[in-house]
This record gives sequence, structure tokens and C-alpha cells, in this order.
Amino acid sequence: MADFYQHARVPTLHHLAHGDSSAREEEMRDWASNKPVALLLPALYAECERPALPRILEEVSQAGHISEVILSMNGMNAAEHERALVLIRQNLRGKKAHVLWNDGPQLSRVYQRMDEAGLAGPHAGKGSNIWMGIAFLHARRFDGIVVSHDTDILNYSRDILWRLCYPLLHPRMGYRFAKGYYSRVSDRLYGRVTRLLIFPLIQACRDVLGSKPLLEYLDSFRYPLSGEFAADMQTLEHLSLPGGWGLEIAILCESFRHLPCERQCQVDLGFHFEHRHRGLSPDQIGVNEPGLISAAADVARCLAYQVLREADARSAESLMRLIIERYRPRAAEWLQRYEHVALLNGLRHDPAEESAAVTAFGQALDRLLHSMGNDALHVPALRDTPFRTLDKIPRLAEEIVASSVTV
Repeated sequence: MADFYQHARVPTLHHLAHGDSSAREEEMRDWASNKPVALLLPALYAECERPALPRILEEVSQAGHISEVILSMNGMNAAEHERALVLIRQNLRGKKAHVLWNDGPQLSRVYQRMDEAGLAGPHAGKGSNIWMGIAFLHARRFDGIVVSHDTDILNYSRDILWRLCYPLLHPRMGYRFAKGYYSRVSDRLYGRVTRLLIFPLIQACRDVLGSKPLLEYLDSFRYPLSGEFAADMQTLEHLSLPGGWGLEIAILCESFRHLPCERQCQVDLGFHFEHRHRGLSPDQIGVNEPGLISAAADVARCLAYQVLREADARSAESLMRLIIERYRPRAAEWLQRYEHVALLNGLRHDPAEESAAVTAFGQALDRLLHSMGNDALHVPALRDTPFRTLDKIPRLAEEIVASSVTV
């Protein structure tokens, strides 16, 4: 039976039938003539040398309802920047694109000016790339819809684009924010940070703090850490976002604070997207180490900040200690649930590996608690909104626009 369950707070738009994609794209093209749609892609240069990004750009080139593409990139030198421009030009086949080089000379000066103004300065991360893409569109007075997704989807289809934008453009829907979700499963279950950290951690927060509206809201999302979303510019330009892996949680929490729930939705994007998977290194735990645990620590820190931001430092630390104590038994429940899911579906499942992930996530939470005595719930590179930042620093908007390369 198809799943048509609705959460009480956030409307869910299910994928119940295989509609005519060409007809949907034609509708989108008509609506986008009055409200343009820009695609914002955050990417490391390394994605240019992997198979996913070139295929994504080729698919996007055929999406007539996308007016322009903004690639907000980092992790490259001057020669790699030139190679990236060539690849983008070749694969987008004439569709207008703007490339932002986040760690290049011009945007490095922009980040330095932000730092001098007392705002978050240089910080390499997906959150920084997304923030700068939104700031670039705001600087150009773009007034439309922005859609974004990850750039490591190996089996990408441009159906993602119309599914995310349809609720915002359809004249009878009226949504202003759409969050994508999908399954992370092939021959085994993936999505460990979501399954074994975020879901039980939200439940642990509810155990300690009660059913607060923000926690009920977060608990409504099928895949809170998915990188796929669409929103109107009036929403995005007023969001405060971190520079690193806490981006997805921050977008949800900021949307909760700025929009009524009936103007938000989550959209079923399909069965399975094949992403590049991060390795788990239980012996390398902390915010600054590479791999899955580093991402998990960033996400947990951002969630803790959002949930406890109104508490004073002393009570926040004691509340976090109680939350972490509740996380471990909640995570044990989730371990068993997902083992049963794997058994029922005949999926590969390694209980020892799953348990090691929970142990590593718990140790990352312990480090977070220990750090609270030094910097409370500091989130690295938590940036003010693009709207306030560009309004505060003279001519910063012009510098950001001038830094882009159009291909």
C-alpha cells in the first residue's frame, strides 16, 4: 500500500504515482515565466573530477524552467577554477550559470571584510557556500524561487527540480519552503547520522524538555539532514546559517521561526538516491576531523544550539548532560528498530558496525558537553542573515556580484 500518512504539523506531499514529467515541466515553465527559478549548487572542486556533477549539469541543461544556475564552489586553486569553468560550460550547454569561488582571491576579501565588521569570516564548508549563493542572489535583487540539492547524487534525475519547486509555484498551493526526503537504502541501510544520531537525539530532547513546538516540528520531518530544498528569496535572505555541516538543521529551525507550518512542506523525491558515502572512523571523533563523525559532531552541536539557545549557560550545560544520558537508551531502541527493518527486507546488516556508530556518536556528544564549559553552544561560522549582512557593510553586495564568473 502506498504511504499517505500525514504528520500533524508539516504537510507531506507523497510520491504515489509516476506522473508525466514532461507535462509537469511544461507547467513549471509557464509559472516560472512570472517567478523565475534559480538552482543553487554547493560543490567542492573534487566533484568536478567525479562522475556525479557532470551528469547533474547535463540533466539540468534540459530543465527549461530553471532560469540560471549558481555554483558556489571551494577547495580549488586557480588552475582548477579554470578547469571547473570549462566543465560547467560544456555540460550546461548554454544555460546561464554563475560561478562563485568561495576560497578565491575576491571572495576571500569579502569574507575578510565580514570578519572585520564583527561577523563570521572565512570558513570552508557547505553552509558557507549556500550562504554566499543566497547573498549573491540577494545582491542582484533576485526575486524568485531558489532550489538546491547535493552534487554527489550518482543516479540523478532532474525530476528532483520540479518536485521541489512545484509546491511553491502552483497557484493553488502557496508553500514558501519545501524540504525533500527519500530513502537511503540499496542493499543495506545508509543515513546513519539521521537514523542513529538525529532521530534518537530529538527524542532525547523531548524526554528532557517536553514536547516543545520546535522539537515537534523537527520530529515531523522524514529526512531532516537531506540537502534538497526549495524556498522563496523572501524567506532565504532572512535566514541565519552556519558555515559547516549543521546547515540542514539550521535551515529547518530558521524556517520554523520565520514561517507558519502551513506554508512549509516535505516532498517525497523518490525511492533511492545513490550518494557518495562517508566513512566512519570511531577513533577519530571531534569537530575538526574528517569523515562521518566530524559531520555528526557539527550537526549535534547545531541541534543543541537551536534547542537550548534561550537557556542560560549553566542550565544549558546541565540540560545537555541529561539529554546525552537519554540519547544512549533512545539510540539502543533505534538500533533495534532498524535491525528489524533490515531483517524484514533481507538487507545486509552489520549489528556490530551499527553499534560502533552509536558508540562513536555518543562519544562525540560527550566532547560537545565538555566543550560547553569553554564556549557554551558556539556554532562555528554562524552567519547573520544575507539581508542584514549586505545592509550593514557598505558596497559588499557589489563586491560579491563582481566576484562571480558568468559562463
